[in-house]
Amino acid sequence: MATAAAARPAPAHYGNLQHTALSAFWFGSNFLWLPLTTILIQAQIDEVVPKGSQNTAIGFALGLGGLLAVTVPPLVGAWSDRLNTRFGRRRPIMVAGTLLTFPGLFVLMAANNYPEILIGYAIIQFFFNAAQAAYAGIVPDVVPAQQVGKASGFLATMTQLGIGAGLGVSSLLAHNRAIYLIMGAVAALTLIPTVWAARTEGLDPIERPPSRPFGESVREFLRPLHEGDFAWVIFTRLMVSSGITVVLYFLVNFFGDVVLGPKEDAAKFTSNWLLVVVLTALPFGFFGGQISDRIRRRKIFVYLAGVAQGFVALVFIAFYPKSVPLVYALGIAYGIGYGLYFAVDWALACDTLPDPKKSAKDMGLFHIALTFPQALLPLFGGVLIDYLNKNVDPNIGYRVVFASAVVFLFVGTMFVSRIKSVR
Repeated sequence: MATAAAARPAPAHYGNLQHTALSAFWFGSNFLWLPLTTILIQAQIDEVVPKGSQNTAIGFALGLGGLLAVTVPPLVGAWSDRLNTRFGRRRPIMVAGTLLTFPGLFVLMAANNYPEILIGYAIIQFFFNAAQAAYAGIVPDVVPAQQVGKASGFLATMTQLGIGAGLGVSSLLAHNRAIYLIMGAVAALTLIPTVWAARTEGLDPIERPPSRPFGESVREFLRPLHEGDFAWVIFTRLMVSSGITVVLYFLVNFFGDVVLGPKEDAAKFTSNWLLVVVLTALPFGFFGGQISDRIRRRKIFVYLAGVAQGFVALVFIAFYPKSVPLVYALGIAYGIGYGLYFAVDWALACDTLPDPKKSAKDMGLFHIALTFPQALLPLFGGVLIDYLNKNVDPNIGYRVVFASAVVFLFVGTMFVSRIKSVR
């Protein structure tokens, strides 16, 4: 199978300024996404749902959003692969999707009950995932093949910076719903340099391929999921993302029920803990991608990440730590693994793309590996946590659900070993 590195012509060298501008939208995206999905939605649902049903309600909301995050990216990505406009193929969708996210933010800002929260969250998931689907195709479109590791490092850095800034602002504006407007404004402003850096994408018209029977089109659409190294990259990301998701989305209530007392602000503590994680991840993400280009090895970063993140999950489920300093120390260990994995996450995908001409569609499938766990695991995990906590033993649900993170991370490290064209 031809990889992106072999099939794609080598364009001009990308400098640090261009890499920074191209990855800027990833800062805005993560400034919005992680605080929204791990802190704000949980806290807002906790305000309107009776205690004892909160994890179930959180799981349903995240499952609904995750369903949209699974279906929208590959479909919109495939559309952007065939779109011809004077402004390019990706950029018009990115701009429109970002602007249409604002109605959902306004709904969440005014929401006073659970159905309103669901509606606002669904609007955001639909349109912002559409914008990100188009964005996913830009890196393979414009970045030189020999610099995808560097681009992945910049994307990892912008991810951590965006998460850190978003968590910091969320912590400062705890319980102030103006945070939703700030998140939208940051996402829109960071789109500007990315659109500038990607101004060369989509200038050459794309010829529409001949029509095919529906069944054949579906098989061709899904082919990257079961052929070649790109499929193993997707399954690796699916397992690692599952290991992260099954813990991440219940941290607010875990810290509130297990680590802190009832008078403590669990949402603020979670923001601070995640801030420790992303600050630790920053140097590992930034330098890891560039080092992987130089040593021509990427899989070792996934192995090390799995060990670090799996260790933290094991300590959580085995000891139920109540020492705040110890919990923050575990955040540092988790951040090391988090940074190492995302340093090479995008680079592995770009290295193994089946067809660079369909990069957004295939990167949309790659995106599913991140969002599918968000659709499925919180839905079942939330119900299981509440059921076990009520009927078996208080807080035992967290131990059972968090234990699956170790399994997911272990399987992810096994899958990455199956990738043959990348060392």
